[in-house]
Amino acid sequence: MSKAEAENHKANGNKLFAERRYEDAIKEYTSAIIKDASVCVYYTNRALCYSKLEKYDQVISDCRKAIEIDPSMVKAYYLIGQALTEKKQHTEALNKLKTGYQLAILQKVKYVNDILQALLLARRKKWEDDEAIRLEKESELLRYVKGLIEKERAESLAALNDPNDQEAIETINYNMDERLSKVQAVFVQSKDNASRREIPDAYLDKISFNIMHDPVFTPDGITYERQSLLDHFQRNGFFDPISRRPCTEQQLVPNLSLREAIEDFLKDNGWAADY
Repeated sequence: MSKAEAENHKANGNKLFAERRYEDAIKEYTSAIIKDASVCVYYTNRALCYSKLEKYDQVISDCRKAIEIDPSMVKAYYLIGQALTEKKQHTEALNKLKTGYQLAILQKVKYVNDILQALLLARRKKWEDDEAIRLEKESELLRYVKGLIEKERAESLAALNDPNDQEAIETINYNMDERLSKVQAVFVQSKDNASRREIPDAYLDKISFNIMHDPVFTPDGITYERQSLLDHFQRNGFFDPISRRPCTEQQLVPNLSLREAIEDFLKDNGWAADY
């Protein structure tokens, strides 16, 4: 009887969710969990409501429980990955989304592209946060170095035998200004180098022209993003879009060396994640 009552609460929750009555839907899913706490869908449905309300701690808690019940629950990895991204817990977010993506490929879920986009977004946000920290540290270092030069200027001027010796004063100021200018130039060059935004052509998918996350070889040795190729198969048939030779999903081989190279590139160039 409890299982039937739980399913009834779930059905009510689904209806309320469709009406965007998220708080009321949460109450129904909670009632379903009370009746039967062994069904992971109740937790992921409630987590989705919490996500709509931007209550990310609750999303994370419910998804952890869902994964505990069913470690192959794609929706749980997807939702927790997004919530962890919002909480700036980037490393775990990336791990959860990678697992969700791999499971989505195996299970052929329809929203695999949404998971991929969430993964790319998580990568970009991690890079943005890391870059903000790097720039702040760089600014602190620049201020520190400038401070040392100004301190040396003051000490040099104070050590003059004749404080009215204009030639000596001008020489000290000239030398210190030159050092300040060179230091500033080094930091500007560093910033310019960091802002160069070029993606190697080999990292771009030949169908979508986006940077690849899961590159695979076809029998003809041409590399594509896996999901782009699967979408092509579904729309156009089983053939390589460039060579036009027959090709099936079973013949695809992961391009592991290229995947590793792209991951290394994205660690330093997170802006490219949603290129």
